[in-house]
Amino acid sequence: MKRVTTPLVWALPAVVTAVLGGWRLTGAALWADELATWGAVRLSWERLWRLADAVDVVLTPYYAGLKAFAVIAGTGTTALRLPSLLAMILTTLVVVALGRRAGGDTAGLGAGLLFAVLPVTSRYAQEARPYALAMLGAALALLALVRLLERPTAGRAALYAAAVAATGLCHPLSGLLMIAGHALAGWRLPRLWPPAALAGSLPALALCLSAAGQSAQISWITLVGAQTVRNLPQQLFASAVVGGLILGLAILGSSTGKALAGAGFVPIVLLLAAGLLTPVWVARYVLITVPALVVLATWSLSRAHLAAVVALAAFLGYPAQLDIREPAGHGQDSARIAAVIRPLYRPGDVAVFPDAHYSIAWAPRDLYQRYLPTPRPPDVLATTGQRLTGRLAARECPDAACLGAPDRIWVIRVDSPADPLQDMTAAKRDRIADGYRIARRWSYPLLGITLLERR
Repeated sequence: MKRVTTPLVWALPAVVTAVLGGWRLTGAALWADELATWGAVRLSWERLWRLADAVDVVLTPYYAGLKAFAVIAGTGTTALRLPSLLAMILTTLVVVALGRRAGGDTAGLGAGLLFAVLPVTSRYAQEARPYALAMLGAALALLALVRLLERPTAGRAALYAAAVAATGLCHPLSGLLMIAGHALAGWRLPRLWPPAALAGSLPALALCLSAAGQSAQISWITLVGAQTVRNLPQQLFASAVVGGLILGLAILGSSTGKALAGAGFVPIVLLLAAGLLTPVWVARYVLITVPALVVLATWSLSRAHLAAVVALAAFLGYPAQLDIREPAGHGQDSARIAAVIRPLYRPGDVAVFPDAHYSIAWAPRDLYQRYLPTPRPPDVLATTGQRLTGRLAARECPDAACLGAPDRIWVIRVDSPADPLQDMTAAKRDRIADGYRIARRWSYPLLGITLLERR
């Protein structure tokens, strides 16, 4: 059989990632976290630094880089997601490089194609958050570690430290977990790896220390339980059956390379263990393990088996590929707000938002501003816009005094409790409850809309 040529080894996986990542890039609406990105990059630099100082310092490097990019590209959905798509294409090339070191061109092509067809690759190639960039940094750091182990030099140690630092700037917790995974192989170089790892970890440590008082941003996370482990393949790979396939093959290949095994499994195990004691487990925090897991999964497969696994993963992942491109494919049907409110809007209507939601109180206003064009019910209670004073949420007039006496009120939420006035201050709640009744309700993923009419 003709040997695979090197140009094809590099080009084909990258093209597949680009095609799948670009396929309906804007199909899913921006969800709450992406709307937070959209809101942050539209701030002035002064207000962005103020926001970072108050609530979002760990994401400030990402926001700053995307804001600089937005000066050229704008803040449309394509522009916001494009850096993630480009990062995922580059990550695919690094996966190819890791695979080639494990087993030559065939292994590199197989690993690259497997990574390219995974639903999680497309999912985070289409996410305006730093996870794709963190995956790229982690893949580069792993490649740098492998090269350092092959030929220990100060120059290679410096490259490793730079890749570690870049990962930590993209996502500090992921960067620190990654370093812990590298220790499984890095201890073999006691004079080079520890100082390089320490130097590379400094940005992540600095960001984590700066964010020590901003734990409210992760107050929604729960402790790890049995269901967490059962859900891990779905949450980590955006498809339970594909995730089970990759994890099973990776476990079979884990005895062949300590660097890959450490990078693939240690961060997951550590975060799960920590999550038993404190609410910190979120699967996307360990997306950095996916490149290593993919290479492990293809480590000892023959050419025929590689082709079969890639085809099987593509086939099994196809339903998930469709799902993540639906309007609510990122978990929030944000754009639906226009289809609900625009046809029923009347001059004189007003919009009201819950202001005490335990997790994402700012999100309803973001989706209202992003997806409900004018004319729309005015946000009569806001006196200062979101993020303009260093807070994520807007400031409202005291005691809802500026509500007035409208005939109809639209209550816009990111959930649909039985009481649409839940999570509102007592004064606002009392003022609305006394004079209005529910006329109609709509409920969609992370979007609840209630129309209230005067009694």
